[in-house]
Amino acid sequence: MPNIPSIKQEKISTLQALLTVTSTVYAVAIVSLPRTIAEQTQTPDVWQGLLLASLFGVGVVFINVKLCQRFPGKTFYELNSVITGKFISLLINIAFMVYCVMICSLVCRMMAEFLKALALEKTPVSMILLPFLLLIGYLTSGGLHAMVRLIELFFPLTLIVYLLLIILNINHFDLDHLRPVFHQGWGPIFKSLKVVPFATLGYESMLILTNFMVNPQKAWKAGAIGYSIAMALYVLMVTMVIGCMSVEEVSRLQWPVVSFAQQIEFPGSFLERFEIFFIILWTIKIFMTTANYYFYLVAGISQLTQKWNGYIYYLPLIFIFAVSIYPKNFVVIDNFDTVAGYFGIIMCAAVPLVLLLISMVFRIRGNPDNG
Repeated sequence: MPNIPSIKQEKISTLQALLTVTSTVYAVAIVSLPRTIAEQTQTPDVWQGLLLASLFGVGVVFINVKLCQRFPGKTFYELNSVITGKFISLLINIAFMVYCVMICSLVCRMMAEFLKALALEKTPVSMILLPFLLLIGYLTSGGLHAMVRLIELFFPLTLIVYLLLIILNINHFDLDHLRPVFHQGWGPIFKSLKVVPFATLGYESMLILTNFMVNPQKAWKAGAIGYSIAMALYVLMVTMVIGCMSVEEVSRLQWPVVSFAQQIEFPGSFLERFEIFFIILWTIKIFMTTANYYFYLVAGISQLTQKWNGYIYYLPLIFIFAVSIYPKNFVVIDNFDTVAGYFGIIMCAAVPLVLLLISMVFRIRGNPDNG
């Protein structure tokens, strides 16, 4: 098995980094995000909160990239010890890995519940999770190159189906469903920010990917564009779903985007169930997103143990599986969603900002020759 230095020799292009960020952000939350925002706002002002969250996320990408660029050749797990010392950096690294476990577990459980409700009613959640997780471990064992190749292969397909979903529903769009704008001021918009943290995560990808890039000086470009594309897709989808179905209807649906897809009608019943294409490619999209976070997790474990072998690829799956099946119902899952979102802001926005400020104040920089 390869060791840690050989892993660092894996390099990805700027485009691959961009697509990896986009695939990490635009994920599981899309199928339920219109409902959660509609429930919070109870007004047509559903897109403004997402737009504000997007600007925040782009700012965090900038912070994360600048932090990594001060320490060439080092990932987030390595640069912590240079700035804070071994003990504090160990705590930060463990917390970041716990965060990755939380995200992987939550995404997998939401995916399993989604598939169980729509297609696999008699299949236990555990039996949906198990093969999914084993495939993620297998993909990760191929290294970063295998992951980005899969992203390059399927991202265009998921994007095409997404755009078709929007285009084929234009005839149902009613602008009156989005009016009046700012009818109740900023209050509902700020309330919507309570439910979007989990959906807007993904900016932490640059903490790991920056120094895996062939041209790390272009990391800001890749991160900002990749994140902006994902959030633009979110804003467009939420706006279209509300515009086609109204706030009142969307707030009553568990999976409003699926209902949105079911509205599509083809002349002569040429294709009666377009949502099947969306479900299939969305599942592939979730697979890519989970694999990205799982790679961030095993990269951290390899840093702590100074090993990179088959055990590292598969042992963490046990913890992810246990956490995934723990929630008993959707209420617990939603609470888990909220906790993971706010914990993500702390670990992936607040902590890197503090580390960047410390490194700037005390003029701490990495040596590229020791990366």
